[in-house]
Amino acid sequence: MSFISFTFFLLLAATFILYFLLPLRYRWIVLLLSSLAFYIYGGALKVIFLLLAVLTAFLTGRKISSVYEDASKDKNEQKKKAKPVLIIGTIIIVGMLVFFKIASKALSGLSGVIMGHTITIDVLIPLGISYFTFALVGYMADVYWRKTAAEKNILHLMLYSIYFPQIVEGPIPRHKALQTQLLEGHEFDYKRVTFGLQRVLWGLFKKMVIADRAALMTKAVFGNHLAYSGIFYFLAVVVSAVQLYADFSGCMDIALGVSECFGVTLSENFKRPFFSTSAAEFWRRWHITLGAWFKDYVYMPLVLSPWLTGIGKKVREKRGTRAGKNIMTVIPLLAVWLLTGLWHGTGIGYIVWGLYWGVLIIISTVWAPEIKKLNERLHINSESAGWKRWQRIRTFFVFCGGRLLTAPGSLRVSGAMVKSFFRDFNPWIFFDGELFNAGLSRQNMCCLIFALLVLFFISFRQEKGDNIRETVAAYPIVLRWILYFALIFAIIIFGIYGPGYSSDAFVYSQY
Repeated sequence: MSFISFTFFLLLAATFILYFLLPLRYRWIVLLLSSLAFYIYGGALKVIFLLLAVLTAFLTGRKISSVYEDASKDKNEQKKKAKPVLIIGTIIIVGMLVFFKIASKALSGLSGVIMGHTITIDVLIPLGISYFTFALVGYMADVYWRKTAAEKNILHLMLYSIYFPQIVEGPIPRHKALQTQLLEGHEFDYKRVTFGLQRVLWGLFKKMVIADRAALMTKAVFGNHLAYSGIFYFLAVVVSAVQLYADFSGCMDIALGVSECFGVTLSENFKRPFFSTSAAEFWRRWHITLGAWFKDYVYMPLVLSPWLTGIGKKVREKRGTRAGKNIMTVIPLLAVWLLTGLWHGTGIGYIVWGLYWGVLIIISTVWAPEIKKLNERLHINSESAGWKRWQRIRTFFVFCGGRLLTAPGSLRVSGAMVKSFFRDFNPWIFFDGELFNAGLSRQNMCCLIFALLVLFFISFRQEKGDNIRETVAAYPIVLRWILYFALIFAIIIFGIYGPGYSSDAFVYSQY
């Protein structure tokens, strides 16, 4: 069930009415039933593996909790006994993720018969498996680290796992931060609901007017790359970067806006990443909850692990303090970015993509003193507005470089595109009309550019600290509703849809 489908808005309306009609203590049940309906709509068989994952996490949490309740052992003994339980639970849940993300490709031709119906392995792939896997692994680890209490009601844990606004693309939740909000129930608040719906509309604008329009070009060029050459590839990669941002951040706006209507605050997942001045800052602003998850559950455990501490000590003794410190940074970062690449996809292109970002961040971290000295020798004022603008442009094209590794579909095609760009330099496409034969007509190109200018203006004001929603709320009611209707009509008139058209699924829903 897509966030931009009529079925979703029917489900949302029914959930909204029932949620605010029932007493506070029963409202979590409405959210659970709606989440199950949302999930089952994508395929009833998918629920089998979801239930297995939730049951595994529930039993793991309860077992760890029972170990910690044993007063005959001290905390260290309790933790030592609970660790194998955590490892087993994690292996089971992560094992399902690995199977469906990697083995499913090898088994794509496998089919079987269940209750008289022929099925393929793809039919069984659970919706949002990457997101609920990370949520449940985080929950089990937090119980093990005593950061959150183990759930006593499996239905509560299921709601946390598949809360419908976040199951498709996140954000990845933390049990302690989200669970109380889901269970306590919230009163109707006009301002909160209004702000939530504003955000939903803004997300729809990003998705339908910008992302799906940009997809017309990326599909045309990447889907038939032999028909194009030179600058077409460069433009397609740039447009692909814009498409991914508008698609993913648009989905987050819808998810957070819907949840805000119910009084549930989800974690922000974007903070205007294209205003970043470095690769490291970019990933602190893009898919924030994924980066935070890897930091807390992969990076920090590696940094604090005895074996890495031992390696760091040996290197420090032989090569000096800085070398020892660097090795403690490099190994965890490489592990995190290799796993991040595998999380995004299973092909070699995604491994290279992960290493691409990992190496860039490692270089900027390990050689930070040398980079600072080089800037001083070149008399570069790193705090000047001009330098900051250059850094933002540079970071955007670094991101485009990452898109070049994955968006075309294979590294072979990516390499061919790079060669063609330098070999078949064709700037005349901007003047002879040929540019408009790459999926976007002149009208669609103009519409996309104007929509991007609107997006940039809003993002720029937010980056400056303006609260756009508060500003709009302060306008006179007539002007306020003129803006609302203008946004609604922009989506209706300029959104990409129509007879025979199937709007693209949100990009990150495949991860």
